[in-house]
Amino acid sequence: MKAKSLLLGLLAGGAAAGISTLLTAPAPGRDTRRQLKENTNLLKEQLLELKTELMAIKDSASFASKKGKTAFKEFSSDIKYSISNWKNEILPHQHRLQRELQEIEAAIQELETNIK
Repeated sequence: MKAKSLLLGLLAGGAAAGISTLLTAPAPGRDTRRQLKENTNLLKEQLLELKTELMAIKDSASFASKKGKTAFKEFSSDIKYSISNWKNEILPHQHRLQRELQEIEAAIQELETNIK
C-alpha cells in the first residue's frame, strides 16, 4: 500500500509540475513542448527506476521472510530436542528424590508415632 501511495504521489507531483510549467511558461510553445517532452521522458525513467527498486525490495523482503521462517523452525526444533534431553537426564534424579521424600515422610510419621 505504501508503494502505491508513493507512486500516486509521484504521478500527481509530476502532473502538477507539468501544469504549473505550462501556465507560467516564459518560453515560446515550441520550447515549452520540448521541455515538457524531456520532463516526461525523465519522469518515465524515474518511474522505471522506482519500479525496479520496489521489486528488489519485495524480493529482499520475501527472501528474509523465508530465511526467518527456516531459522525459527530450526530454533524450535533445537529447543524441543534440548527439553527432551533435559527431561531424560533428570528423570533418574527425580525418581530418586521422590523415594527420598517418601522415606523422609515415613520417618516423620514414625517419629510422630513414637513421640505420642
